Amino acid sequence: MNPQQSSDALLDDPQPGTRIDNFTVAYHIAAGMNADVFAVWHHDLRTPLVCKRLRVADQQHAKWRRLLRAEGAALARLNHPGIVRLIAQNQSVSLPYLLLEHVGSKTLRDRLKEDGPLEIEQATIIVQHVGAAVAYAHAEGFLHRDLKPSNIILRAGRPVLLDFGIVWKWKSGRRPPDRSGTPQCLAPEQIRREPLTPRTDVYALGILLFELLTGMRPFRASENYHDRHAPLAERYPQLVEAPLTSRRAGRRLPAKLQQVITRALACDPEARWPSVVELLAALDPFTRTKVWPRDAVRGRNDFAPFEG
Repeated sequence: MNPQQSSDALLDDPQPGTRIDNFTVAYHIAAGMNADVFAVWHHDLRTPLVCKRLRVADQQHAKWRRLLRAEGAALARLNHPGIVRLIAQNQSVSLPYLLLEHVGSKTLRDRLKEDGPLEIEQATIIVQHVGAAVAYAHAEGFLHRDLKPSNIILRAGRPVLLDFGIVWKWKSGRRPPDRSGTPQCLAPEQIRREPLTPRTDVYALGILLFELLTGMRPFRASENYHDRHAPLAERYPQLVEAPLTSRRAGRRLPAKLQQVITRALACDPEARWPSVVELLAALDPFTRTKVWPRDAVRGRNDFAPFEG
């Protein structure tokens, strides 16, 4: 294998030590929906980065190229400490790629597997930090559409939002062309392919908070999900079933906190919190340190009351 491969080299599985443009592959991190993710070393910047690269099998697939291009365009616009930074991108080659900052390897999903559900204040502050990044993205015109623990990395104990692979320009008012996203986390309007608004991400934040507190998602996974001929209500239980309560999930939460989550998970978008900002403000009573919206930098120790 030639270590000086160009970005057009059709390497389906570049091995450690393979050079592509001005970076060298260190190891494979994950296989995404349409792209492989690698840890790489950037020779000009002399720093480790993450490369998200279209797979060979998908190089002629217009949808996957469009999604990677949309992700690059969104991240080029978004500059927030709670959102992974885009360092560079190359969309003109056979296998387009994004180069992203390397923020760590431990996701919230990993933390849940290792330690189980989080304490109320921990979970609330994490959701507030993630929500602040999401609210910023909304103000810039973007919905994330796939908020979940595996798309959040803990950097020094603070969450950084990853994977804008199905990002959506919500102000366009267009209907999404498909039901991309994690089935159990899709809002009903995503399933019905209706125009999306920030309330769609409010729904996902409600699911995220419930999962951090209970270790479970509030809707069951359907056995009929892969049956494309089955009615939508059979493939997506959240269309017809009430969300699981914390008590049924095995944890007793304060009634008012359960009410906040229940409102976030309303089937009708109009019944949810109107914006992420209002959801985060409603969570403020459940933390001793008021991360949102008051006194955000009141004290260094107050801002990060848990360890990474």
